[in-house]
Amino acid sequence: MNNEYGSTEILDQLKSGSFMTKQKFNGKKFPRRFFLHEREGFITYEKSRKMFGKPRIYNVKDIDEIRSGIHSPGFEKLVKRGIIKNKDDERVFSIMYDNYRKQEHLIASDIDTRQLWIEGLQQLIKRHGQQTQYHLIQEEKWILDFFHLADKNRSNTLTKKECRDLLTNAFQVELPNHIFEQMFKQADKSNEGVLNSDEFITFFHILTRRKDLYEIMKKHTKVAYIQPMEKVYMDKNDLYTFLRQCQNKNMNLLQLEQVQDIINEYEKNTELRDKGLLSLDEDFDIIGSYHSRQIYQDMTRPLCDYYINTSHNTYLFYSQVSGRSNPEAYNRVLLMGCRAVELDCYDGDNGQPIVTHAHTFVKPCSFESIIRSIEPNLFKASPYPVILNIENHCSLEQQKQMARILIDILGDRLITKPLPNKDPSILPSPEDLKHRVLIRSKKISTAHDEADDNDTILNPLSKDIQPELAALFIYLQNVPFRDSVYSKVHYSPFHSSSLAENTFYKLAQSEPLNLVEQTTRRLLRLYPGGIRQDSSNPDPIEPWNFGIQMVALNYHTEDDAIALCHGKFLDNGGCGYVLKPNYLINAKHTYFNPLSYDTNLDSPQILTLKIISGQFLPRSNVKTSDIPDPYVRISTHGLHCDDYARKTKVIDNNGFDPNWNETFQFHIKYPQMCLINISVMDYDVLTQNDRIAYFCSPLTMIQTGYRHIHLRANNNDQTYSTLFVHINIQHENDDNDQTIISTRF
Repeated sequence: MNNEYGSTEILDQLKSGSFMTKQKFNGKKFPRRFFLHEREGFITYEKSRKMFGKPRIYNVKDIDEIRSGIHSPGFEKLVKRGIIKNKDDERVFSIMYDNYRKQEHLIASDIDTRQLWIEGLQQLIKRHGQQTQYHLIQEEKWILDFFHLADKNRSNTLTKKECRDLLTNAFQVELPNHIFEQMFKQADKSNEGVLNSDEFITFFHILTRRKDLYEIMKKHTKVAYIQPMEKVYMDKNDLYTFLRQCQNKNMNLLQLEQVQDIINEYEKNTELRDKGLLSLDEDFDIIGSYHSRQIYQDMTRPLCDYYINTSHNTYLFYSQVSGRSNPEAYNRVLLMGCRAVELDCYDGDNGQPIVTHAHTFVKPCSFESIIRSIEPNLFKASPYPVILNIENHCSLEQQKQMARILIDILGDRLITKPLPNKDPSILPSPEDLKHRVLIRSKKISTAHDEADDNDTILNPLSKDIQPELAALFIYLQNVPFRDSVYSKVHYSPFHSSSLAENTFYKLAQSEPLNLVEQTTRRLLRLYPGGIRQDSSNPDPIEPWNFGIQMVALNYHTEDDAIALCHGKFLDNGGCGYVLKPNYLINAKHTYFNPLSYDTNLDSPQILTLKIISGQFLPRSNVKTSDIPDPYVRISTHGLHCDDYARKTKVIDNNGFDPNWNETFQFHIKYPQMCLINISVMDYDVLTQNDRIAYFCSPLTMIQTGYRHIHLRANNNDQTYSTLFVHINIQHENDDNDQTIISTRF
């Protein structure tokens, strides 16, 4: 397609629509005219002639990837059956959505039409990813979506009842009558008792005014007490004082002449910007996100010095008892930053290896389809190495096919021999292995090994390893775990061991120092115990405390453990590798013991966290119509001496803008090992309280001052929900020093 189209022209063409064919994997084809909705929130197609047929809606916010060509596993089957021709490759694309669990496959009329849709949809996905809550509440198209949603009789006006229903059903808030009437009257400029679209926008802006920010501005501006909320502002001197006093220590370096640059960047109102003023709405934006996503750690140390983001039973989207293995489950976790994935390999009926969960109803998929599917996505989220943990149950013949598939598809990215000019006595670094793939598996397997390194002894590993496959096990040869004395004599840094969680806990109690010492020179992996048939996850904190690099978790389970994992690997730019603290890396010299807190190896801190308010909180699930009764649960996770849990009061019937204004304090002895998990819960007097949304982060990443915490959905998708907080961090021993400590960037 010609590059003459700008983004607006492309989206206008999508709104006009294009005839394309929906291709189903059963071979059926359905011609439809697809189009982008006028307000650009979703794409759909014209209704068919079926009496009860209803067009599917593909919300932009739910789309994960647009994939071109016929190289997905489903299309390959259609090519083999002759339903799709190789020449169709340039007209085909796929929409992957709902966290890669669903997909729609389309055939455009020509290559230009396909390119138009791919570029347009990618623009929409990128725009959605960059939007914050602040952008949305200023966007008229988004606001008017609610207007049209509430306008049940299509009168292009909203009655008071329609507005009240909208507040309850969409905004999840019950306003007192006098407040609602006051807002409605203020917006109803025509005095007709209904709101047209322009008046509804005014009503929405009145509704979303931030009283909590207004209270802060009143404390830091000279004119706030005589200015109404919609007209309050900070001048340069007010803003300069606010930033130096209330935000992090780095602002102490700010010069007054630099403040105008900040106003120029954030203030959208030209008149205020030219006068050197910052309005209340913009102050919301400048307070901003409080975490950094840059790779800042030393990436040249041996692999054993890092925690590695690791998945268990990666091929599953749902239960490990039923469902089916799916290549897209690998793409999902890789694009979330996971760097180590698992493949349980068995002989397939057609002479080609398969991946499945044995002795269950899980349907298999081919090993080749997984490797071919993940190849384009291996390094999109991170440049650092991907580890394929292969549990090998295959015959020698099909092992040879595995080796061929790996070499043919991964090519030069696959490590097939030791790196030149590297010390053979230590593992290479993530930097050495950038854009490379490592295979982790056994070179030799015996019956004695099974209980040490298999998720269940019912699935014996292959006793003989095919030489061509074994030649790919370079740096991470899987061996049984043995005590420290044995491992020093018989194991090199290139030998890696797996531990079931029950085995780990026994070793942690009986030999804590020996267990930690082994993690200073080689990789250890922990996997969930075999009794976890519900795919629940072990708590990853304890193995991380002992230096276990690879704690394999079920990504398809949305529990507290996986939330801690997402928080842990938010650090270091989300690259999937997080450097361990020096006292853990050098444990043979520091004698670090996670079960003893007598030694002072870290810099203890006092975290003071004030939970002020929440904004646009979601319902606990899409099926409920109840307005949330939210409260905030704050927990810290690290060494046992640093484990705390606190919670706020419950706010009844308000998911829109609840206010708490509650302060909590935490004394953290080992901040480098500590995560803070902030969960918004929905209180229910009859059933278990549901988590609405959450945010988890290493304590070392938190910036101080007034901050908006951007909450994540339970599946770790971004939301437009936020918590407004104030954060203060001091050194534990600085009783007289109120200076806020420096934080990582």
